Amino acid sequence: MTNVLQLPRTGNSSVPPESTSEPGCSRELQFLPEAQRTFAKNLIRDWEAQKQFLDGVTKKSSDSAASNLLRLINHAKVAPWELRSKHVVDFLSNRTNPLTSASLSPATIGVYSSSWRSFQNFMLDLDRVNEIALAFNSRPTKFVTDENCIAVKRHKAGWVPKAWALSPAEIDLLDAQFLFEIEQAYRSRSKALIPLQRDRVMFHLAIHFAMRVSELVTCQVGDFKPSTDRRMAHFGNFAGLTITGKNDVTGTVPMREPDMFNLLQWYLGSVRQKLLLRRKDKDDGTVIFDGKKYLVSQLLFPSERGSVVCPAAFRKRLVKIAVAAGVIARKVTPHTLRHTGCTLMVPLYSPEIAQKYMRHKNLYTTLYYYHPQPLDAANEANLPLEFFDDEDF
Repeated sequence: MTNVLQLPRTGNSSVPPESTSEPGCSRELQFLPEAQRTFAKNLIRDWEAQKQFLDGVTKKSSDSAASNLLRLINHAKVAPWELRSKHVVDFLSNRTNPLTSASLSPATIGVYSSSWRSFQNFMLDLDRVNEIALAFNSRPTKFVTDENCIAVKRHKAGWVPKAWALSPAEIDLLDAQFLFEIEQAYRSRSKALIPLQRDRVMFHLAIHFAMRVSELVTCQVGDFKPSTDRRMAHFGNFAGLTITGKNDVTGTVPMREPDMFNLLQWYLGSVRQKLLLRRKDKDDGTVIFDGKKYLVSQLLFPSERGSVVCPAAFRKRLVKIAVAAGVIARKVTPHTLRHTGCTLMVPLYSPEIAQKYMRHKNLYTTLYYYHPQPLDAANEANLPLEFFDDEDF
């Protein structure tokens, strides 16, 4: 039908702006007739808007979900409302890893099906079904089912968590390696001295407050606040850290270790100012990270070049320190530190309080982050941990 663009009651009457995308995720949809192409683009755009502004999903996550949907549509070369179960089966059976020529893993299929189900539920709203049927004489139906995504169910049935937490001994060994490399950099007058000192504090802060790496690198000095509880008075203005993380969920995590407080105070007085003095301002002193603007002078951990510390650089530092320590059996990542932080929180508070501090919507998610065996939490739930020895550095 060529007159659907003239209907005043439909919101799909203008072509959305194009954006660049990777191969297979093109938004062009050139294989569709013009009327269907315009309607399909706006349908996908409206779905993305709902995910962001009603469901609270970040733009990055929304873009990823849209890319997964566009892969399926571009493979099937049909309009979204004409997707059927056979298209999903064909897509999954033909999709291979370009590096290994192996089929997609169940976990990857799970990510795909999650995006497809989200769009499917959006499209099958009765008003949208009627609008599509009236415009194109075609009624959308379910194209993602338990049958064509059976690999996801099999994967979940035999699922074993890959995440893990550092033990107190491993924390001490990593810290000792940090101190060793800091001493070496100090003796050789290396430019790596200050970044090493900063990254050591980042390492401990990530554990203490169970932070995601994106939260860690964008943390600001003003995110720390005093507490009204007199028992927290000795932490002054650093009694609690307010963190806004994934999907803009915010929570305030209390400072609980005097050693962490002392280490932070040393860093603020002896290291951070040196990092800020290294920067060469050529603009207004702001930096964009993950779509948000930050004032460099307010960042708790500015980079050597006056920007946000690159998460990949911090991840690389952790791997290097762990390898040099020589006793870490598995790869240490920034997310390992978040799991470690949660594992320390649960026995100190309770699973429900830890859920609040972890900023999780579900308690089950928090329990996934809790690894009692490596920390012997059942036997030593409130054992004070002396994480730091900071007299020299």
